[in-house]
Parts: sequence; structure tokens; C-alpha cells
Amino acid sequence: MKQIDKFVNSIYAPISGEEAKELKEEMRSHLLEAVAELKAEGRTEEEAISIAIERFGDEKQMTRGVLAMFQSQKKFIKGLWLSAIAFLVLGLVVFISLHMKDSKYSETLALMTNLVESYDSKGKFTKEDALAMQEMMERNARWFDNISYFAVIKNSEQNGSKLSEKVFVHGQEGIGESGLIRQGIVGKDTWYVEWEYKVYDYLKYQAFYYVFFAISAVLFALSIIVQTYYRIRLRAFP
Repeated sequence: MKQIDKFVNSIYAPISGEEAKELKEEMRSHLLEAVAELKAEGRTEEEAISIAIERFGDEKQMTRGVLAMFQSQKKFIKGLWLSAIAFLVLGLVVFISLHMKDSKYSETLALMTNLVESYDSKGKFTKEDALAMQEMMERNARWFDNISYFAVIKNSEQNGSKLSEKVFVHGQEGIGESGLIRQGIVGKDTWYVEWEYKVYDYLKYQAFYYVFFAISAVLFALSIIVQTYYRIRLRAFP
């Protein structure tokens, strides 16, 4: 069956790789089946091989057709893969940049939690405490620069009545984007802090990287589907 091997190799000569090997084996199997059927009809082996090859069409035309289809497939699938990778990288860049930006809000919350816990055992808020608070804000300007309003509040209970006193206030309430945020400790005599952010876009753009990741996943899936489709077409060629 050297004639069949020569014909199959010439058809898929422009194509290499595992995929080409599979396609060659499949075409060879079809030709051998056709030869066996023709021989069963009384044809000689040489006649059967010639007829089977003729049924597949002109060799040069088939080679051009297979090459054109394969090149088109490779180019299109490569474009899908590159696009999928680009959206994946873009999604990762957006995710990392937003995570770094949003971490400031988490760090501010942790700072406020530590602050209010430090006052848990205090009885009064003194002038020294006010000075220490001002120094603390200056040391942590990285977080307080985006805070338009900040207050330390002491809750107490006297004669059955609950009292709430703002012992330290910085900035103006009601002008921040975030609205009022509070962090405190539950109890009878308690302290809590409240603040507002000047600019508040925490998780505001979270959907963006989900969109990029989703597009990337769709493109990867589409490239696999297209590759499978082209393989079926190549197997069915001509």
C-alpha cells in the first residue's frame, strides 16, 4: 500500500504535528476500506487503489484545500488564544490594582478597631488624650488624608439614661462620600469611633475584573470549540 501512503503524505505534507498524524491515519483508513470494498467487487489491488484515490479528488487541489483550511484554522484559533490571554492579563492587572487601592479601606478599619479597643479600659478622655489623638492622626496621615470627618464618642449610662458624648472631633460631618461608618465595643460604658471618607469607591469597580475574566473564559472555550470543529472538517475533507 505504498501508493496510498505516498498519496496521504503528499496531501498533508504542509501540515505537521500530532493533529496531522491523526488526520493522515484517518484518511489512510478510509482509503484502505475503499480498496477492500473494490477488491471484494472483483477489482485487482492496483485498480482498487487507483479508483479509491481518484474518488478523493485531484491531489494538488486537495493539498491546496487542506493547506488553506489548516492555515485559516491556525490563524483564527491563535487570534482567539491571544485575545483570551490579553483579557486574562488585563483582568489580573485590574484585580491587583483595585486590591491594592481597596486595601487602604481595610487598613483604615483595622486602625479604627485598634484605636477604639485602646480606650476600652479608660474612664475619661483628657487633654493629654486629645493631644495624643492629634499626633496619632498626623502619624497615620496616609489613612486620615481621605477622612473628612472623625470623632471619638463615649457612651455611658447615668440614672437609667444613656448618654453619648463626642470627646474628640475632627472635620465636618455629612460632607464625605461614604456616609457615616462606626466601629465600637458593646457594653455598658463603651467607646466607639465614627468617620466619613472624602472619596469612597471601595469595591466600586470590582465588576470590571470579573467581566475581563468572563470574557477570557469565553474566548478560551470558543477556541476549543472552533478547534474541534475544524478538526472535524479536516477529517471530512474533501
